[in-house]
Amino acid sequence: MVTSQHEASHRVFQDRPELLGPVFRILGVPLPPKLAVDVLNSDVTEMRPVERRIDSVLHITPSEGKPFLLGIEAQGRKSAEKAASWTYYLGYLTAKYQ
Repeated sequence: MVTSQHEASHRVFQDRPELLGPVFRILGVPLPPKLAVDVLNSDVTEMRPVERRIDSVLHITPSEGKPFLLGIEAQGRKSAEKAASWTYYLGYLTAKYQ
């Protein structure tokens, strides 16, 4: 259930983007002195299936330490688009397998 505290903790930046400056300073993240902030649609629902596949996903269980997943993609050449694909893959695998 969405609470008013939850809504306020992110909507404040939609209504008052100038508050990002102090928050970024506290976090130690550089923020340009002048910037434009636009609020975008936050719905990330996909209405049509989009095919995305990792060439291989292996679950590795070492004799010592924690198990982990290994994603393998065979690349014949550098691809600038792959960075976005890997971001999606990592998000998906984390959500699915924790």
